[in-house]
Amino acid sequence: MNNFYLLDYLKKNKLASEEALDFLKFELDQRIYYYGDHFNYPKEKEAGGKIIFQRNCKFFLKNIYAFCVMLVTCKNNRKKIVLSNAYFSINKKLQDIGMCVARPMHSPSFGELLVGNYRMFIDFLSLDKKIKHGNFNELLSKNFLKKLDLLIKNLSKYYKSIDVSALIVPNDISFYEQLNIKIFKNIGKPSFIFLHGLPGRYNIYDENQTDYLVVWGERIRQHYINIGFNPEKILVSGHPFYESLSSELLRNDFDNILIVTKSLNGSPHRDGVRLTDRGGLIVYLKQVEITLTKLGVKKVRLRVHPSENIDWYFKFINKDFFVADKDGLADSLKKATLVIGPTSSVFLEAIYYGVNYLVYEPVVNGVDISGYPPVPPFDGSDPKVPVAQNENDLERMLKEKVIVDKTIFNDYIDTPFNINCIIERI
Repeated sequence: MNNFYLLDYLKKNKLASEEALDFLKFELDQRIYYYGDHFNYPKEKEAGGKIIFQRNCKFFLKNIYAFCVMLVTCKNNRKKIVLSNAYFSINKKLQDIGMCVARPMHSPSFGELLVGNYRMFIDFLSLDKKIKHGNFNELLSKNFLKKLDLLIKNLSKYYKSIDVSALIVPNDISFYEQLNIKIFKNIGKPSFIFLHGLPGRYNIYDENQTDYLVVWGERIRQHYINIGFNPEKILVSGHPFYESLSSELLRNDFDNILIVTKSLNGSPHRDGVRLTDRGGLIVYLKQVEITLTKLGVKKVRLRVHPSENIDWYFKFINKDFFVADKDGLADSLKKATLVIGPTSSVFLEAIYYGVNYLVYEPVVNGVDISGYPPVPPFDGSDPKVPVAQNENDLERMLKEKVIVDKTIFNDYIDTPFNINCIIERI
């Protein structure tokens, strides 16, 4: 596929600015790959539909609120200012120790301070409209790139004027995250990614754009080092939601089984393009159903990724066997007696809530359904995590009541949670 990757073709033939193609890669890729009814909000339907209208209204209200909060600033309070839209409770932790934490303009949240001023807010809304709804050609147009360049210059000046000390983001792939990372490099201030999920792939490009990468546990750190990351830039903090494990045995029976889907990316990673046959998503569930039916299971709960549309799945699968799981994740896991699923952060969450997670990650010719090689601990390389790589493995492991070694949780999540590694570098 990489031989026919559109962005590479445009670069090679100098049909567009290489810098713009790299900077806008995530948004441009979404115009190509983020399609189909299996996603909740595919790009091809971004401009219409009741749900999209509701999302736009909510964002508009947040923007109105944001405009009001931007009249307040941290400029004169003598606290260190941190720009952050990191997930979880990082912002509150920083505020608790006396820092002023503000969110970037693209990520308003009720009750939280936002950076910016009136002029930049208007410029941002004009640019953001194109980011959300503009087509491929519009994003590469001279007019749009001029607006983008102007926003970068104005934001750089503004961040300097209020003396922002650091940036914390949830990833370095999304457009606005990349934009702020670039600005902080320009103004010589440190930037951090606070890992938002258990990695489903490791490569030298993703998560490597900031000065520091903050991960949950030592094992994750080692996986990044193994693929070439500078050890000095990877910091270990633990996870703000999880404390030490209980001593109880993991639940492991067929009474209340939760199935987690194998979801797809809406945009390829930086290490290359892999097109996935989305029929494989259905094959995955069919294989699970057939195997469990052999063992006398009549019904299971089905949990899709937040980006996925469960109604699409139900056009292909047995609705008498699969029942939609509508609970919050914690509540769902607390009542589950077994979880079966692929590479996912839910693996660690299941263990935390006391239920066995049986990894089912079908592999053919070294790659999974998505076309990626499986990563530890989902590749069978860790003796603590048994992995079923085909239907026969899955049936055998279910019959034998195979169970994960719950101490793997401590390898991937340090406790207690501690962000001193971030604070001392701000």
